[in-house]
Amino acid sequence: MEFGVSLANVAGYPAPVDRCLEIAQSLDALGFDSVWVHDHVALPVAMPDGHDGVSSPYEPLMLVSALASLTQRIQIGTLALTLPLRHPAITAKMLAAADLLSGGRIVLGLGGSAREELEALNLPNALFERRVEATDEYLRAIKEMWTSTGPSNFTGEFVAFRDVGAFPKPAHKPHPPVMVAGDSPEAMVLASRQADIYLAPFVPPAEFAAHVREFHDICRRDRRDPAEVPVSMLAPVVFTEAPQHGERASLTGTPEQVWEDLRLYGRAGLDHLIMVPGMAGETSAGSSAVRAIELFAAEILPAFHHSRIHNHA
Repeated sequence: MEFGVSLANVAGYPAPVDRCLEIAQSLDALGFDSVWVHDHVALPVAMPDGHDGVSSPYEPLMLVSALASLTQRIQIGTLALTLPLRHPAITAKMLAAADLLSGGRIVLGLGGSAREELEALNLPNALFERRVEATDEYLRAIKEMWTSTGPSNFTGEFVAFRDVGAFPKPAHKPHPPVMVAGDSPEAMVLASRQADIYLAPFVPPAEFAAHVREFHDICRRDRRDPAEVPVSMLAPVVFTEAPQHGERASLTGTPEQVWEDLRLYGRAGLDHLIMVPGMAGETSAGSSAVRAIELFAAEILPAFHHSRIHNHA
């Protein structure tokens, strides 16, 4: 199993952008496999889920490029980019440059849309009502930009361009890996057909195993080998000082309890955990995340890395 960290690149972290960069460099040095940044272009001031435009994330494509130039080994991904917010030619061009800066370490993670954000930007309602179809089309346009050997051309229902110069190409061939998030049947079909990684929902291990089986069945119906599409999951990892007894949330407890949960998720089909780290009872979100990262690196990473080396021997 591989491990990444969701970088809290939001003003409400609170984490100034230079602190975000420092955390990413620390993750690179500690041996984590990936670091992920979030996306919102212009959230309305009030959102039904409590988010607001005041705490919108830093622009992710700019942040990805900064991380690419300041890290050496770690993969850098978007979690998750809302493709219809940007013209696909712009997204493709910016991520190609970041991939070149990083030496081929960029992952395009993409997900759904927020209706309120699209409305605030006066974008067509169809981009939300038919978001899976729109995302599929935008992704195909991006891949055209990345892989064409000459000028790029694309004609679709939501986006079209012709004779667009699309050079230089990304370092990773044939293109940077694509991760598709979503738990709906439509999202899983999109992942089966277009993705290199599938981001499954955070649910208890038994439910997770059932979801992975469903996704693998979809892959087989699409004549895709499920082994070609690793399964990842975004989840909070919360460490406690004392063992948690009775009913407890998955991935919450002492390092030993979190370790046991990870073993269950591994048997359920999880290949890559992207964690939102924290320490129970810690009032400062920033220091809580850093302490949890350090504890995970000291107590859990070495055992899994040893197992990975042993399995490859």
